[in-house]
Amino acid sequence: MAPTLTAIETPDRQGKFANVVLNRPDIGAYETNQRRYGAVIGRYAGRITDARFSLDGQTRQLEAGRNNMTLHGGSRGYDKRLWSSQVVSDSQSVGVRFSLLSPAGDQGFPGTLRLTVTYRLMRKSNALRIDYVAWTSAPTVVNFTNHAFFNLAGAGAGASAVADHRVQIDADRYAEVDARKAPTGKLPSVAGTVLDFRSPRRLGDVLRLDDPLLAASNGFDHSLVLRDAMSTVPLPAGWIEDPASGRRMTVLTTEPSIQFNSGNGFDGSETGSEGVAYPRHAGLAFETQHLPDSPNQATFPSTVLRPGTPFRSTTVLRFS
Repeated sequence: MAPTLTAIETPDRQGKFANVVLNRPDIGAYETNQRRYGAVIGRYAGRITDARFSLDGQTRQLEAGRNNMTLHGGSRGYDKRLWSSQVVSDSQSVGVRFSLLSPAGDQGFPGTLRLTVTYRLMRKSNALRIDYVAWTSAPTVVNFTNHAFFNLAGAGAGASAVADHRVQIDADRYAEVDARKAPTGKLPSVAGTVLDFRSPRRLGDVLRLDDPLLAASNGFDHSLVLRDAMSTVPLPAGWIEDPASGRRMTVLTTEPSIQFNSGNGFDGSETGSEGVAYPRHAGLAFETQHLPDSPNQATFPSTVLRPGTPFRSTTVLRFS
């Protein structure tokens, strides 16, 4: 099984703990689920248009899915693999380092890739740190993220609790897409759109709007370009807050964008360990990553990885 976040227990303003990560009741359910709950996504998180890209003059054909797109690396992404693991500990944190070897040609991507993903609980702050490091034997493209959905009222609290969440995201632009959800290459301003979360907004107030940007996905499923992008140290990217419990999750990252998803695909057919079925909008995803289809978009931040220089990315989830 892939390194998967199955629970994050964090207190409310009264000190009462609850798990805030949507999850599945057992390993069998994780192996068959379609939502990739809390899993590491790779070799390329997000969509690649027409299931192909060119690198150094050579076209690479990938697995085509819906609308002739490659999504999250294909049907056998890194969330479907068995990883090795090692406990790590130092003066600042304790955690687990997961490792995966992805051979050349895996999912159609060139280069043998060695990837480690380390989850660390910080000793002096209520935070989870996720570090990605990858090396390749040949030029390739990479994009990793964690696919967790959060409900700060508690994983089984449902869509009404999520509607009350307040959301703030430090993004000035978004990746425009066509009817297939293929990026057009344009990065318009969020100003005056439903995607403007530069000031905090109650999510339910926005989700109920009749807006073309929401219609295609029945909610949010958008790549938002962060104002402070591509730093070598994690910078604040935004936060979500549940006013009822007082819980807040602040996201810091070195990545240039967040794929913000309002749990549109949940339909009540899958149940968490709480014994509660997850309806539409039962959780929110803040997927820190590079932009979708970057291998085919010359103006987007590059996702090319070459031998000799490792890929590094860090995301911190800080709870208060």
